[in-house]
This record gives sequence, C-alpha cells and structure tokens, in this order.
Amino acid sequence: MRIVVCIKQIFDPATIKISRSQQAIDDRAAKKIMNPPDRWALDAALRFKEADPSIEVIAMSLGEPEVEDVLREALALGCDRAILLSDPYIIKARTAGLAQIIAAAIRRLRNVQMVMTGHMALDTGSGTLGPRLAIELGDWPVLLGVDQLRIENGHATGLQYADEQYYDSSYPLPAVATVLETPQHPRYPHGAEIINAYRVRNVEVWSSLALGIDPTALPAPTTGRQLRLPPVRQMGFIVEGSPQEAAQTLLSMLRSRRVI
Repeated sequence: MRIVVCIKQIFDPATIKISRSQQAIDDRAAKKIMNPPDRWALDAALRFKEADPSIEVIAMSLGEPEVEDVLREALALGCDRAILLSDPYIIKARTAGLAQIIAAAIRRLRNVQMVMTGHMALDTGSGTLGPRLAIELGDWPVLLGVDQLRIENGHATGLQYADEQYYDSSYPLPAVATVLETPQHPRYPHGAEIINAYRVRNVEVWSSLALGIDPTALPAPTTGRQLRLPPVRQMGFIVEGSPQEAAQTLLSMLRSRRVI
C-alpha cells in the first residue's frame, strides 16, 4: 500500500515583514519552512507506517529546486521516497493546474491508496487542494478536516470537523484526507537522519514531460494584484476620573468631534 503526502514549502510567517512605503510584502529576509499543517499530515502517515511496515510513504511537492529542502526533511523524518515535480511550466502552475499535475504524478506511481495533506496552506489560507485532487483522481472520496484518522478494513475512518461539530466518517480506499492539527506535537528529524537525507538519500525530480502533461493545456495561472494596506491604527486613550466625570468628558469629546 502506498500513501502520498503532499507537502508545501512556504515562507515562515514569523519572518515576513510588510513594507508600508512600498505597499508590498518584504520577504528578503524571510525563511522558508514546511507548511505546518502538512507536517501533521506527514506525521499521521508515518504513524501508519510504524503500525504496518509494508506501507510505503511518499512525500511529494511542487516548485523550484529549493523545495528539495522540505522533501529532504520528510526523508529524514522517515519517508521512503521524495518526489519533486518541477520544470519551467510546472513552477508557473497555480490552483487547478497544481491539482492536475499532482494527480498525474499519483497516477504514475500506481497503487496509491491514500493521499494526505494539511487542512490548509498558511501562506494563502486556502484548503482546496484536497477536494481538487479528489476530483482529478476520478472522484475519490475525501475526508475534509479529519482528526483521529485510521485505516480499517480497507476504509479511511476518522472524525470530520464541520459546523463546530465532529462527525464520524468512513470511506472506502482509495481516498483523500486533509488532516487537522492535533495537540500532540509532530515529530522532528534526528540530526543524523538530516545528514543522511542530504548525503545518501535521493529526491526524484519529475517534469511535465515525464508526467505526460501538455503544459499548454494547464489552466492559466492567476495574476497578483497590488497589495493595499489599511491605515495605521490610531492609538486610543484612557478617560480618567469618577464614572460621572469620565462620562461628562467623553460626552464633551464626542460632541466636539460632531459624533453626536
């Protein structure tokens, strides 16, 4: 049985700055990390592998060569294989095109019974990859925002969170699951495994040609619009005095500003 975990490399939100003068995001000093929700999905897949060593866990990502860093981290964590989908056409793909490319890679692998990913991407706030993949793979069932995910008797079972409630769900494999973060902290790789991931392990690179994709048939990429920042928030003030005095002071201020 094969499980594919889709992971994404993003800018660490804690290292991003906003330039108000340029009305733009300043990412020159920003660091790139694995999308944190994807880390939980990867951790869940590796737990399946620990319970059943016959399961093969494959980490997959898409983008420029530097994305290899998060894939090598996945290898260090315990993945069997890591695949980077990359070429000049793939790098430009967005939204629906991403799902088509990843689905083509999953079909090429064969015998994939489950595709897992985080419930959202922190850089865009989007959580559409899972449902899009399910459609591209031939209407596979999809467990959205699932917790306590299990594989039992050829079914993917877990609790889905919707409308502020949890629901028991079970769907036959193959299936797609977007995994929620849990209180249990995901694993981090041992230092020696990180060294091996760079010196010994290999990240496979697949192009659109290898996937049999016609780049001209991919949906047109979205274009960015200008970033518009709200005005700097004005600091408030504290009205001191007794309740009666404070009320009179506040009333006078509101009248002077013609609010009332």
